[in-house]
Amino acid sequence: MALEQDIAKLIEASNDLTTVVDNKIVDIDAKVAQSKTKVDGYINQVNNYINSARDKQSHFRVTMNQALVPNDEQTFPKYWSGGFVKNAKVIETVTTGVEPEQRSALAREFLQAINSDRKYFANSFHIWELEYYPNRRGEQSNLSAYLMYQYFRAPTYMTSAAVVKHIKGIVPNGWWCQGLKAGEVAKLCGQAFSVDSTRNIYSHCHPYVHGEDKPETETGIIQVALPAVVTGDVDLSKGQWGQFPYLGDADQNAYD
Repeated sequence: MALEQDIAKLIEASNDLTTVVDNKIVDIDAKVAQSKTKVDGYINQVNNYINSARDKQSHFRVTMNQALVPNDEQTFPKYWSGGFVKNAKVIETVTTGVEPEQRSALAREFLQAINSDRKYFANSFHIWELEYYPNRRGEQSNLSAYLMYQYFRAPTYMTSAAVVKHIKGIVPNGWWCQGLKAGEVAKLCGQAFSVDSTRNIYSHCHPYVHGEDKPETETGIIQVALPAVVTGDVDLSKGQWGQFPYLGDADQNAYD
């Protein structure tokens, strides 16, 4: 009888302990959930601040002639180097101050890529069509080619982008063609770069054409507008691109 009473007391004590432990676990889970909610709230605040700061950045252009004004011979955009471009021509001049319905479908397509399909925008610009070789013909055909480019002095952080439409051939990538795909409407392409501890450097903003195994006759064609390298981190996912003020040599037009 005494043994049975002792066993009953042990069972009761065990049950009481289990209840205490269960209550503690519930209490701990509630506190963990509460802490997680607070942490998530802090993370959201930080992310919102970062996004807000990103949207408030000022961006200045370190390359020239974003509007792609032709050179005196009307054969290539002024201040841009040719790379392995075979032919270049202006196919459209997109003019501000025109009702959207009065513009061509191509002009509206390019404007829509940067949220600017409206009557007025920063300034008129040109759309160029570039025909390019698949590789470095005349040098070593086993090397990738590259498109038109500019020399620029590299800021600490930069974004290179343009509105681009692929027409045929090898799809270029990198720089202001990053993200370009065949068969799509004109789109904003590009990428951001950071500079390491070496600040006194320069670069060339040329997309690459990886057609090392292609014959010279297999050229590609893209249409491009508003290429540039600008300071800071531009959120390209939102189409936040336009004609940025030029920050460079004093004898150049700041708003070309």
